[in-house]
Amino acid sequence: MWKHRFSAAAALLLIAACAPPPLDGVSNALAACQRGAQHDEIRDSGTVVRVLGYGGSHEGFLLMIPLAAGNGSDRVLRAFRVEDNTDITGPIPLHAGERIAFQGQFECSDDAIHWTHRDPAGRHIDGYIEADGKTYR
Repeated sequence: MWKHRFSAAAALLLIAACAPPPLDGVSNALAACQRGAQHDEIRDSGTVVRVLGYGGSHEGFLLMIPLAAGNGSDRVLRAFRVEDNTDITGPIPLHAGERIAFQGQFECSDDAIHWTHRDPAGRHIDGYIEADGKTYR
């Protein structure tokens, strides 16, 4: 009878090999766009500047996100539009000045953030918005 023993280091390597790669923040997504990417999966946070309202099954808001600038130690603030599918998440009660975290897809064509919800068809990485202690998927 063979007994297999794994060291803690071997177990961590196995877990790390199975884990998905870390997602980029908006700063890295902008750099990916400059290199020719069409979109980039991102996870970041920012402050709601303005709620834009509803249009069909989507709601939008402007989010101020700090970006790395120059040597990387400086930060600049820039606003980005976020679109959320309310048919999936339901309306998200956001207000100006609120800090949120999110995961979604940065679209290089319009510098907007989409897919901040789950994909019921399972064809896309699930996104989310975390606001006021709740996660909207």
